[in-house]
Amino acid sequence: MEAEFQTVSEIAQHSSARPKASGAEDLAFGSLAGMMGKCVEYPFDTVKVRLQTSETQVFSGTVDCLRQTWRNEGFRGFYRGLTSPLVGAMAENAIAFYAYNRIQGAIRSITAVPSDAALSLPQLFLSGGLSGTICAFVISPVELVKCKLQVENVQGYAGAANPGAVKFKGPLSVVAHLLKTQGIVGMYKGIAPTVARETLGVGFWFGAYELVCRQLVRASQSSSTPLHSKADLGPASIILAGGCAGIAYNLTSYPIDVVKSYIQTADVRSPASERPGIAGTIRIIYGRGGVPAFYRGLGITLLRAFPANAAMFMTYEYLTRLSAELRKK
Repeated sequence: MEAEFQTVSEIAQHSSARPKASGAEDLAFGSLAGMMGKCVEYPFDTVKVRLQTSETQVFSGTVDCLRQTWRNEGFRGFYRGLTSPLVGAMAENAIAFYAYNRIQGAIRSITAVPSDAALSLPQLFLSGGLSGTICAFVISPVELVKCKLQVENVQGYAGAANPGAVKFKGPLSVVAHLLKTQGIVGMYKGIAPTVARETLGVGFWFGAYELVCRQLVRASQSSSTPLHSKADLGPASIILAGGCAGIAYNLTSYPIDVVKSYIQTADVRSPASERPGIAGTIRIIYGRGGVPAFYRGLGITLLRAFPANAAMFMTYEYLTRLSAELRKK
């Protein structure tokens, strides 16, 4: 086969090339990408968190959760608590892309990989995982607030209280309550599982995206118009790679996310009950339904993961390309 790149290693070396963004552009483009993704995924996320944390008698499944949320709260119910995670998603993705690219630079320096050569997939997974660790400390307080707002009124759906009754007026109300009752430490409840989820999940997020992009570039070598790098991939390819990245993130980190959500909403769901740690929470969740209990809500999560993450990577990639074109003029 005659192609510009004759070996798999040569294809991998060039397939990850993209117009290089500055640190400021990574922050700006990552922020806009996070905003786009969050707007797409948030209604699905609300249903996911409610399924993860509610007792089985509240919702029989995804469809029942959708029906009851609509009946009790209407369209706004699916976007309850959006403000905090929207800001958080913008900050998280800005830091994720910034850290991801800066960590790659550090790995190149340590391993003497030339700046015009792509890193290996394990190195990209490592870059993604370390960027996820950093992001966890930004996103944990935001998710704490979000989860409390998403689930505080749903226990009444089962008839124990008035459906729709709420304790918090909004994100600032949650923050004020936590600071008053628990101090700054209270804002980081659930930080351990959040770090574990983000380190693992973001590693697979970036890693899967880069892997799919490389495979698409490699597959094009047998066509009449072979691609030279990731920068040559069209919208359909970016959508596919971004969607696969979202699926990979959730499939690998979902059980950890269930534990995290359960810990962060314990005081809202059962104000008078004891607050178990990670091991106790795992035992409680397992007792509610065995291993499947750690995957409750996964279906709707995967349903939203593909379009939301496709939107994020599309936004970031094309803003980066546009910026590179403008610099040439």
